[in-house]
Formats: sequence, structure tokens, C-alpha cells
Amino acid sequence: MTNINDNHVDDHSNIISRIGKCIKQWFIQDFDQNSGELDAAFKNNMLVVATLIVAVTFQTGINPPGGAWQDTKVEPGGHEAGKAILASLHLPYNLFLILNTLAFSMSTQIILMLVYNKKLYFEVVVATVSMVATYGMAVWSLSPDKDVKLRYVFMAALFPYVWRLSFQTFKTFFINYPTK
Repeated sequence: MTNINDNHVDDHSNIISRIGKCIKQWFIQDFDQNSGELDAAFKNNMLVVATLIVAVTFQTGINPPGGAWQDTKVEPGGHEAGKAILASLHLPYNLFLILNTLAFSMSTQIILMLVYNKKLYFEVVVATVSMVATYGMAVWSLSPDKDVKLRYVFMAALFPYVWRLSFQTFKTFFINYPTK
């Protein structure tokens, strides 16, 4: 004779098992491994979109909205020549830098992933690293010395790469140690 509580426990463990499988499938999916290659047209479209995002975010990073001050005003509440005008609005400037850098970094990562193991990959990596360094120097030189949280911008730049690394680690862990 089956107890009602046994059925409830079986249903509960079945639900948890299905949720676990969904979470595992969401984290482990990767277009280059196990789920087949994406078709070339989709990869090409993604490469075009990522390149467009990189171009736009790079341009806005080196030439922020409003431009840069052309003169230096020494009085209290003044500004320095060559610094971003938008930086006088502390919160909007910080949010702009963080979000722009996140989009820039995520798009560069997508480009590097899509051209991985292709001809001229090393050259693409060198060009991308040079462009990222140029972006970083431009943001640093346009930002005023006070009130700009460049550490948050740095974290936004690293986030996509840390996310991918943790994703790959999580994926490897579950592939090497499957659950029943």
C-alpha cells in the first residue's frame, strides 16, 4: 500500500530534478560544443552586430555626449580643459561609462569568440587588445580626477570575461560530474 506522503515526496523530488535539469541545460548550452555549430549566416550576422556595437561604444567612449571642455575654469565648481562635459553630472556620467564599457567589452568578447580558431585570429586579438587599451586610456583621460568611479568601469569591462570563465568552469564541472 502506497502512502500519500511517499507520492508527495516523489512528486517533489521529480519537480526539483526537472528544475535542476533546466538550470543545468541553461548554463551548459554553448553554440560551439555539444549542441552543434551555428550556421554560417547566423555567425556572420552576429559578427556584424557585435562589430557595430563595438564601433558605436568606442566612439562614444572617446567622444562622450556633450564633448569635452575647451577651456579651464579655476573657480569653485569649475572645470578642466579636455575633460568630459557630462562628467559635471556625476551619477549620469558614471552610469554612462559603466553601461557603455559593459556593451563595449561584451561585444569585443563576442567578436573574439566568433573568430576563435579562424585564420588571422592572433591578429584580431592583437587589434582588439590595442583597441581596448585605447578605449581605456581615452576614458581615463576624459574623466575628471574626482568623483568618477573608474573601478566600477573596470569591473564592467571585466564582467563579460569573468562571466564566460565562470560559465566554462560550471559547464566543465557538470560535464565531468553528471548527476543522475
